Amino acid sequence: MLMLLPIVLALATDPGPAASSAPPPTPLTEIGRVRALPACVPIVAHANGAISQALDNDRTLAIMSTNAHNIDFDKLNSLQRRNAVEVMLRQAEAIRVASSSGDVEVKKLREYAAGASDPERKAELKAFADALGGALYRQKKAAVEFMRDVTIMRGREDAAEAHDLMRQTNPVPPNLGAQGMATTPPILPGVPDSYNKQFKAIGDTLDTLATGVQADEGLAADHSIAATSGC
Repeated sequence: MLMLLPIVLALATDPGPAASSAPPPTPLTEIGRVRALPACVPIVAHANGAISQALDNDRTLAIMSTNAHNIDFDKLNSLQRRNAVEVMLRQAEAIRVASSSGDVEVKKLREYAAGASDPERKAELKAFADALGGALYRQKKAAVEFMRDVTIMRGREDAAEAHDLMRQTNPVPPNLGAQGMATTPPILPGVPDSYNKQFKAIGDTLDTLATGVQADEGLAADHSIAATSGC
């Protein structure tokens, strides 16, 4: 049975000193009771629907990145490796589906923004919806990018396997060098020299895309109260 490494969720606090003096993005949270002004209940419902999908995606992306960096893919046999990747592919598909569901909620928010009579709240609601929609789009892009990278890797593996099978079925005489000795056959392209290196690069890509997600979520958080109150 395949045993994955323990999943380590992304820490809520910064593990080290910030590389930049810029303040971190405002954490995105579901919208609760608005104290100063009455909440716009339908808007809050759609907003929380989109926020919930975005936060679920954040957690899934963190799990995928952790496993991409920490699973020792090179020590797994081909079946174990395929099973591990299948789990991650299902996680990526869940992100893609959740992002699309969240986008439906964002479209409702944009409709409310278009129909708002107060110019200030109209601008706040549009900014909130656009930022939240941007975060969901980036999450979907990360999921699709992961699935694309895995598809390319598997396609190259399958091509190399087919080439090797043909070579075994129809062997050709070895190439003879200048001294009459058989030369070493060339390494078939397609199979990575290190799966760990490949998946670390994929994990780094997920982390880079997650940085953009956090920036969009922070902008949405900054506009969330003004956008969902004052009806």
